[in-house]
Amino acid sequence: MHRSAEFLRDIHETNLMYLLLLQRLARTGNLQALAGLQISVQACQWLVGLTHEDLTRLARCSVLLAQLDLAPHRLLAALSQGMDATLAAEVPSRAPA
Repeated sequence: MHRSAEFLRDIHETNLMYLLLLQRLARTGNLQALAGLQISVQACQWLVGLTHEDLTRLARCSVLLAQLDLAPHRLLAALSQGMDATLAAEVPSRAPA
């Protein structure tokens, strides 16, 4: 496979993972996670209504869609373990009063 075709395939896969992550966050209504992504309520509602086929079509552009303002370790943890688990692990525990 040519390197450019391989690179384009990687962009498509990354875009699809990103769109699926956004859709999952929009469906759960996790406002804390969505706040870091700077996504509007209207965009969340639009994402929730998309089918897997719609997301796949959107992901097949040649431009990387992801623009996350997350530290690399948080992004990798969110993709591998789920955003909810990642954010919960970072919330400081409070001692009972």
